[in-house]
Amino acid sequence: MSADSAATGAERAGEVADREFAVALARLGIDMPPDLAPGVLAGYRSLRAQMELLRERERGSADV
Repeated sequence: MSADSAATGAERAGEVADREFAVALARLGIDMPPDLAPGVLAGYRSLRAQMELLRERERGSADV
């Protein structure tokens, strides 16, 4: 995988996370102040990345 395709994949994952979070907020009727959005979205993206790492680890240990 090249550095360009990895960056593009990360950008897509970030966009997906942003849309997913926006949908969750809308469903719950939560209005996020625009000045807080960058920090909240960064935290959400980080949690998604951690969840994926844990899932990969669980899948890997199931193979053992």
